[in-house]
Amino acid sequence: MIGQLSRSAVSAMLVLGLQGCGDKSQDASQPPVRGLRAYKVAEKAESRVRRFPSVLQPADVGGLSFEIGGQLKAVTLTVGQKVQLGDVLAEIDPRSLQTQVDQASAGVLQAQAQADNAEADFQRKKELLKRGVPTQAELDQSRTTQLSSRAQLEQARRQLELANHNLDRSKLLAPFAGTVARVEVKSFAQVAAGQPIATLYSDHRFEMSFLVPSPTFQSLAVGQAVGVKIADMPDRPLKGEIKELGSKAEQVSAFPVVIRLDNSVPGLNAGMSVEVRIEEPLIGGGSGFLVPLSVPVPEVGKVLQNTGTVFRYEHESSTVRKRTIAVGGVRDNRLVITEGIAAGDLLASAGVSYLSDGQKVNLLPLELPLREAILAASEKRLRPILLTSATTVLGLAPMAIAGGALWQPMAILMMSGLAIASLLTLFFVPAGHFLLFRIQARSVTR
Repeated sequence: MIGQLSRSAVSAMLVLGLQGCGDKSQDASQPPVRGLRAYKVAEKAESRVRRFPSVLQPADVGGLSFEIGGQLKAVTLTVGQKVQLGDVLAEIDPRSLQTQVDQASAGVLQAQAQADNAEADFQRKKELLKRGVPTQAELDQSRTTQLSSRAQLEQARRQLELANHNLDRSKLLAPFAGTVARVEVKSFAQVAAGQPIATLYSDHRFEMSFLVPSPTFQSLAVGQAVGVKIADMPDRPLKGEIKELGSKAEQVSAFPVVIRLDNSVPGLNAGMSVEVRIEEPLIGGGSGFLVPLSVPVPEVGKVLQNTGTVFRYEHESSTVRKRTIAVGGVRDNRLVITEGIAAGDLLASAGVSYLSDGQKVNLLPLELPLREAILAASEKRLRPILLTSATTVLGLAPMAIAGGALWQPMAILMMSGLAIASLLTLFFVPAGHFLLFRIQARSVTR
């Protein structure tokens, strides 16, 4: 009985194998027709895009210091602290400066008294000279004393203004609103005039600088709008503008460009990595069609420049034909083709290296709805999955029947696992795929 079952299982395996071989020999007698994955030309573009990496830098950075020297009071400034225009950042002890102001004020009063006395003496001698009492030399001496006292008064006033100015400069004020980047001193330290105290940068506006090649540089203008993408915020495209264009190349045919960006998005900080997106006219001008990068035919030993070759699908003959194209640039990881194709053309977009001019192909559907695509794929995989699972199960049948205590449990386990795996592959995997992509589509739409 067991022998008959084994012979039946082996016979079934041989029949399935011979059937598969017969199908292959029948297919081999016919010339193979390659399936063609095509791209339909539709979307147009009037410019190409160049991308340049850079780093966000604050537009205004200032190293702050005192104009005078002295001993600091307590420094409460911290790195990262936000300050406003006119806020007091640090202060020098004003007691010695106030003493200088008091001394200068006393000097002004003394000089004022001397000037008044000299003025009165000059006027008195001037009246007496009319009566012939003093001499002309005494009057001239009084005039000289008057002028000297006036000069001393003016000098005393200037010293008082300087003392008041130094007293006002005892407070270090923020020249603009921003963030403290560095603090260079400690509390109660003795500082000199011009010694760095703190570094302040403005976070209301940022700048980015990079080098561009000469052809791109010639098409740029100050004030031109550019796109900016933050590496940490890829879903928040921003708009900047060109602030400066260097007149001298820093490297061979590479010119500096400075981009200005207003801080209009929360979370922007200096030092973030960015990508600047600059639009420029297509090579040769005009407009073109956007196609995937996989469309042009790769040629051995040649780099794609301004011309290339594509395969265009012919509906009448179901063949592909070579077409020479003109490339105007790259935009959004796609080529912009300016000549050689038209709207509605079907271009080979996969396996172009294996195609030849005039080759007969089988055009695959351009795009199927999710449900139909999953059903079509499941139908194609049904026969291979069933065939491989059935042959393996039948091959294990003899061991499951007469394998003894050692092999029989293992064979039964493997046969059951294959049967369950086949059901999962045929039904649950396509259903899960359908649900997963529906959820993703809804999230993108929201």
